[in-house]
Amino acid sequence: MTSRTLGYVALLLAAIYLGLRYVMLYVLPFVLGIILAFILEPAVRALSAKLRFRRPWAALVAVLVLVAGMGLVVAWSVTTIATELTDLYGYLPQYYGEFNRVVSEVLRIAGDISEQLPEPLAGAAQDQWNRLYSLLSVIVTGAGGVVKSLPAFALLTVFTFLSAYLVIKDRAAIGGFIRSIMPARAFEHFKVVEMDVVGGVAGFVRAQAILIVLTMTVNVVGLRLMNTRYAVALGLLLAVLDILPIVGPGLVYVPWIAYHFIWGGAGYAMWLLILYASVSLLRQVIQTHLVGKEMGLHPLVTLISLYTGAKVFGPPGLIYGPLAAIFIKALWTSGAIPHEGGASI
Repeated sequence: MTSRTLGYVALLLAAIYLGLRYVMLYVLPFVLGIILAFILEPAVRALSAKLRFRRPWAALVAVLVLVAGMGLVVAWSVTTIATELTDLYGYLPQYYGEFNRVVSEVLRIAGDISEQLPEPLAGAAQDQWNRLYSLLSVIVTGAGGVVKSLPAFALLTVFTFLSAYLVIKDRAAIGGFIRSIMPARAFEHFKVVEMDVVGGVAGFVRAQAILIVLTMTVNVVGLRLMNTRYAVALGLLLAVLDILPIVGPGLVYVPWIAYHFIWGGAGYAMWLLILYASVSLLRQVIQTHLVGKEMGLHPLVTLISLYTGAKVFGPPGLIYGPLAAIFIKALWTSGAIPHEGGASI
């Protein structure tokens, strides 16, 4: 690591930070379209080779099949969850009464404990209680924000699929245009970086999708085996929470388990604890291994990029961090970042 290399890396990190912070918002559907095009490319080639489809038709079929598959999954999920929510609505008065009883009991216990604690510990306990209240307020506010963001999400989805189709259909023309405006040596570096970055990002997206589907499936199957109501809705909620750093599905599991240990059945609480521990262990064991393998990064680099990204950008950093690591590795491997030796991680 020479001073020249460190200077390149520092400038690159600054450019990545500014790009992700201020530019990504405006180019996100096109970036997602390029990634999706790379993921669908093997299917397009197979359609062209085996069924003799022309490339524009193969691209259209691949995108339409993906849209149809996602639509079927979403339709089934919405139908099942709607059924479960209808059932929940019927039991809502019963659940509301039980919730009020538990909250009153918890407040009474918390008040008794806080009165017996020394002043510093009582103050710390009150601070933690206030933070929990703030967290719950943020969650409630966020639920409304999700509903308000649906039109923007729909627009993002449409532009992503259109971008993917156009990139697949005119891949050769786009590649030829880029070759015509770049020097030969720079184009060679660009091709190496393109394959490493886009391939790594596509692998990362594929790995995250596998992890989310895997954890959701395990949660739904486990809850169904325990004859739990609203298993699909809860499985989807737990999968969404699983994306969030630190909080994760424990936001649901921990109070749920505590409730059954104290007020419900200890046996059911033990099964919930086993399911929660199993899902958490499974994800922790697979995540670094699978994501690192798909991205071509060492597991330690993957872990550092996930943590650093989350600290710098918040929840989106769980995606931004690995993306930055993939980009830097690609530039290092291609020689765009000058360095001595051939070592890489």
